[in-house]
Amino acid sequence: MADDLKDILNNLNKDTDQEKLLKYLNGQLGKDELHEVEKHLLNNDFENDAIEGLQEIDQAKMQLMVDALNRNLKKRTEKKRRSVAKRSLKPQWWLYFSIIILLIIVVLVYLYLHRVMVS
Repeated sequence: MADDLKDILNNLNKDTDQEKLLKYLNGQLGKDELHEVEKHLLNNDFENDAIEGLQEIDQAKMQLMVDALNRNLKKRTEKKRRSVAKRSLKPQWWLYFSIIILLIIVVLVYLYLHRVMVS
């Protein structure tokens, strides 16, 4: 679950260390680090709200929520992958072959006409 929380905390400010925030949530920081994190949270309303929200959620419910979010995200990304795969053009060899034949015919006609015009 700590890795899942890191994913959630990943969108927060890059100045804040995720490990430190996780330790703050679990109450594992020393006094100096605790003071430093709380001082930083006072200056950043978004991070403060995120941390407060994470503190209010029951740990068992949080794991269920994270699992549900991950499943939902996988469903959506898989759906997008399938639609992109359907839209992608498959190699159409007959089209490539016909274009090459057409180019050869055009070149041959040009050479023939050029030879007729010169003589």
